[in-house]
Amino acid sequence: MASDASDVAAKNLRAAPARDASPAAAVTPRVVTSDALLRGESQLAILHERTVYFLRRTRLGKLILTK
Repeated sequence: MASDASDVAAKNLRAAPARDASPAAAVTPRVVTSDALLRGESQLAILHERTVYFLRRTRLGKLILTK
């Protein structure tokens, strides 16, 4: 089921028309499922420019990114 969701997300990203003609706007972002990131855990630490952020899955299945 997770691969189905990522397939749908990838198709939606490709189908969206570019609003800006700049080369950066034409780049399609990489799609990664939250399951692939969290690997069964409820929290992931992300180091970005010497600051640690936490990506957390709530009990209701939502994602929260905090510093």
